[in-house]
Amino acid sequence: MYGNYRRAALLGGLASGLLLLLYVLVRYLVGRPISAPQTYGSDLLLLASMLGVAYVYRRRLPDERVTFKELMLLCLGLGVIASAVYGLFLWLYGQAIDTHFAQRCVEGWLMGMDTSGAEDNQHASTVVAQYTVVNWALTGAVRTAIMSILEAFVAALVFRTEKGNLK
Repeated sequence: MYGNYRRAALLGGLASGLLLLLYVLVRYLVGRPISAPQTYGSDLLLLASMLGVAYVYRRRLPDERVTFKELMLLCLGLGVIASAVYGLFLWLYGQAIDTHFAQRCVEGWLMGMDTSGAEDNQHASTVVAQYTVVNWALTGAVRTAIMSILEAFVAALVFRTEKGNLK
């Protein structure tokens, strides 16, 4: 390990969480509030922030040498922290800012259901109709964390400069 990736993951995760938070707020302010706990826009923002943090981290290291493992740990930590911040914000957003958030999520989910298995869909729709803001916030946080694993691979592959020893 060539640098302090834990500190970079903490600061980058907080900055990425703030970026996701601002994305949701700006969409709400321009009249296009989110209707799902996770969107392609938030996925792209998280990937862009991971790439940015990995690039800045590599540039600050002596000789700009960094392994895949170090960048992977950095980006995974960043993703966990960003997803926790995002989940907490979604909960606050649904409780205080946009009180119709949970209802829009339920409606969007029900519209996307396949109607071929009517009995299974009926059971699923009654379960989803009972989802609260907390459920949707947890869904957003968990999905962001899962997507951050995939995005961490991309960022680590792009910015690694040397291969680790295989012993």
